[in-house]
Amino acid sequence: MTISIVGTGYVGLVTGAVYADFGHKVFCIDINAQKIKDLKKGKVPFFEPGLEELVKRSLESKRLKFTSDFESSVPNSRVVFVCVGTPPLEDGSVDLRQLYSATEAVARHLKGQTIIAIKSTVPIGIEVELEKIIHKNSKNHFEIVAVPEFLREGTALEDTLHPDRIVIGARNPGGKSVDVMLDLHKHFSGERIICDLRSAQLVKYAANSLLATKVSFANAVASLSEKIGADAEKVLHGVGLDRRIGRAFLYPGVGYGGSCLPKDVLAFVDVAAKFGYDFGLLKEVDRVNQEQIENFVKKIRQALGGTVEGKMIGILGLSFKPDTDDIREAPAIKIINILLKQKAEIVAYDPVSIPSVKKVFPNQMKFAADPYETAKDADCLAVVTEWNEFRDLDFFKIKKLMRSPVIADGRNIYNAEKIKGMGFVYFGVGR
Repeated sequence: MTISIVGTGYVGLVTGAVYADFGHKVFCIDINAQKIKDLKKGKVPFFEPGLEELVKRSLESKRLKFTSDFESSVPNSRVVFVCVGTPPLEDGSVDLRQLYSATEAVARHLKGQTIIAIKSTVPIGIEVELEKIIHKNSKNHFEIVAVPEFLREGTALEDTLHPDRIVIGARNPGGKSVDVMLDLHKHFSGERIICDLRSAQLVKYAANSLLATKVSFANAVASLSEKIGADAEKVLHGVGLDRRIGRAFLYPGVGYGGSCLPKDVLAFVDVAAKFGYDFGLLKEVDRVNQEQIENFVKKIRQALGGTVEGKMIGILGLSFKPDTDDIREAPAIKIINILLKQKAEIVAYDPVSIPSVKKVFPNQMKFAADPYETAKDADCLAVVTEWNEFRDLDFFKIKKLMRSPVIADGRNIYNAEKIKGMGFVYFGVGR
């Protein structure tokens, strides 16, 4: 099958590379000319384990092509995937400019019968506006289907090939377009859910919002645990053993981040309001998440005598999670912003995210080459992202390097008693 994919971010590029590897002819379209130029050379614009190798293999097979030209790709495609960004606006609603622009560009080049598959996370009912755009710019036959993605950065290839479920939403769930999409997904595992468009759209928002709710619930339990002298890790382990609940996402920390959970929670609140429902539960989920950042900084201040002014804070981990260089809504960026406003000095290390963070803080902070350089002369060493290389550090060496031995474990990756026994002032989250 010939496929076009509009957008070469995480979702579009991973989707394109995987389909090309399965033998389809895939055009990946992006209006960023420099990005296309780099991709033609096999240079992936973000860090994702295994993706660059897959892209290069698909380029060599000539099944994967990168272009900015809709005319050379869309007319020949049976399916066009729309995978552009839908970032949040300041009020929490969704910025749909890229989606509308991409849909219009696709519509102008449609030929024959085409399935337009929306992978972007979109507001409920957006198909009405998209159909208006397409009808205005094309007289060709088309059908919109919703195929929300559920990949996680850092495990995107595995999640694409072996998802828990494949959701396909269509106006006619029993129609030929659904058959085509099922055929296109025949090599993937996961349960198939065939439904109407709005149910498919709602699945994505509901799933991400429930995951965010579990994170905020875990952090609320952690805050209570600190007040009453309980151990949140033990509490949540006991809760998670209930098969109705499970332990996934029930881990206290400095809060969730990334390109999905923060924006989807706020977007879901906004979408619900437009349909006349006040989603107060999710408003509180967002509030708890924001509060975790402030609580973490407050504990650093308390450990350093009530102020961070003039103190050197070492930050370990900058991406919003391990195995990605994505810093969108990363807790580390928010923590650094607060600390800088409170006149702390910052030195930070991350295995892959430093180039991105340098663009955000070009002159306000220093960057280290490894965790030990981060610890040198630091008054506090704060773990914000749980990269594996941080788990087995030489703490005898770190203690000698630090100006004052304070460890702020924002992900609870260390044995508290062991670290304290080595002479450190240690605090985690909910412990």
